[in-house]
Parts: sequence; C-alpha cells; structure tokens
Amino acid sequence: MKSIIKNQKSKIKNQVSIALIVALVFSACELRILEDDYMEYALIPVRIDWSVSGVAVEEIHRASVWLFPQEGGTPLEYRLESDVTYREIAVPVGVYSALIFNETIDPTDWNSLAFTGTKGYETFAAVNVPQSSIGFYERSNDLPLIGSPDAIAAWSLDRFEVTPEMIERTRPLTRHKTDPKDVVSDLTVAKPTPRFERVVITAFVTNLKSAKQATGTIDGINSGVYLATGKRMTKPAVQAFILNGRVYDGNDGTTTRTFNIFGKTKEQHIVLDFLLTNNELHPREEFDVTNLTVTQTIDNVNTHFINVGYGIFPGDHLITLPEGDMDPETITVDEWNEVIIPIK
Repeated sequence: MKSIIKNQKSKIKNQVSIALIVALVFSACELRILEDDYMEYALIPVRIDWSVSGVAVEEIHRASVWLFPQEGGTPLEYRLESDVTYREIAVPVGVYSALIFNETIDPTDWNSLAFTGTKGYETFAAVNVPQSSIGFYERSNDLPLIGSPDAIAAWSLDRFEVTPEMIERTRPLTRHKTDPKDVVSDLTVAKPTPRFERVVITAFVTNLKSAKQATGTIDGINSGVYLATGKRMTKPAVQAFILNGRVYDGNDGTTTRTFNIFGKTKEQHIVLDFLLTNNELHPREEFDVTNLTVTQTIDNVNTHFINVGYGIFPGDHLITLPEGDMDPETITVDEWNEVIIPIK
C-alpha cells in the first residue's frame, strides 16, 4: 500500500515538473518572439515644434515624417494622427534623409495642393494644382492658372543614422527604466518653417461704391516648392484672386486681398477687373508691380505688400470708376460672376 502511494506521489511530482518545464518553454518562446519583433528596429522619438511654421497648430490635423534611405530604396512614411507634436517611430538600421511637414500627401488633406517626386528627398515637392478656369478667368496657352495654395511648413535633415546600438538601447525589454519622451535624437528637434509666402494687395479706387465686384490676377508666381530645400519651382504661373476687404471714404475707398503664394519671379504684373453695379465690366486696369512691392516678415512668413491706384510711383496709376452708388451690404464678394476673361 505504501509502495502504491509512493508511486502516485512520484507520478504527480513528475507531471508537475513537466508542466512547469512546458510553461517555461512557452514563456521563453513568447518573450523571444516579442523581442524578435523589434530586433531590426530602433524606436526613435519624434518631437515637432510648430511655433515658427506660420501655421497654427490647432489648424494642423495630421503630420508626416518621411525617411529616405541614402543607399536607395522605398522611402518610409510615418504619420502623426492624434498628437501632431510627438510620436515614436520604428526605424531599421540605416542612413536616411528626413523630411517632416504638416498634413500628409493624401488629396483629402488639401484644397489646392498635390505632391510630385515623392520617391526622392530632394525631388519631393508641393505644387499648386493648375485649373482650367477660376471664376471668370481662363488659363492661357502659355501659363498655368492657379489659386491660393494651402499653407505648408517643412523641416528637413540631410543625414540621420540608425545604428545597432540604438536598437539595443530602445528595445522595449531593455529600456523599461527610461521614459521614451526623455530620449533625445536628431528627430526630437524638428522645427518646421514656412514653405509658402503671402501677398497683400490693396487697391485705392475712386468711386469704389460703383463696383459690384473686384477681381484680378498676378503673374510671375512660382507654381511649387521643394519641401526639403525650400527652393521654388521656376515654372511661373498666373494666380487669380478676389478683392474682398473694403474700407470707404465717401464713394471712394480701398479694397484688399491677402493670399498665399510659393514665391515670385523677378517681374510681376497685376490686372484688375471691376464689375459695375449695372453689370457692365469696367475697362481692365493693368499695373507693373515689380518695383511696387514691399516685403516684410510677419509671423515668420515673408509677406509682400502691393499698393496700387495711388498714382505715386512708376508702374502705378489712378483707378477711377464711373460715378454710381451701391449699398455696400449688397456687394457680392464670395462668388465669381459668369463673365469669361482669358488671362494674358
């Protein structure tokens, strides 16, 4: 009887030992798999400071981090969704060039922008999508017709290296004592700057109350920008705009418009078209504003101020509409009239 009990205890002991061994084996395998998932990647913190971007952080819905392998190959794209100022990204060993900008390349993130050359660091560009017509302006055979581009800011780094030591240091199993937000890397000092500029056009108009609507175009505008370098695309375009801000002094007054551009060439010309209260189009007003532009940096954005209609400087002249009167509250500034005017 004692022998039987002893054998049963021995069997139970062996079963427990086997169970413990199996549990340890499976536990070791599970830990090894978890670790292997990160064996080839370093967890790199990315911290973005948007304070000098020219774009309010509350207006940024997403952000993008692109890494371009310097030995060639497909670039790596990472997106910041809920927090546009911080994220950890898993990056393989290698040497990269880095590009960070607001939003993504998805068309739904933009009103007027598209992206070209996205496979390369230096060729990655934001372009203002050409239009066949804007309002009553139609594109010419020579120049694209564009509207105001969306505000975009970018930060770039020519060389960013991920080493095997960085992988070891940032593994989940070995960094439990370090808060990842305390880790400093080349990507924790990203500070995007504007890749766009602004134009503020103000026209002084005699008998401004005679105008139902004021619109115009400006030529010599760059059509895009390379995000990594900030260099402008040299292909010029014509940009259309509505003058919508009015300040009256009797029947006279000023009308203003502020819009974005991707930089300008050496020479610019403006044409203004006034639709009168009787629905007739006033003869076109044309200005050479090459020497009428005053540039200042406001909120980190290069801003070009152009004032016309004062007749003081060369290239400028007075704008005088026929006498008439219209209640300013009835003036249309948000819609284009159905009059076709080919641009020159």
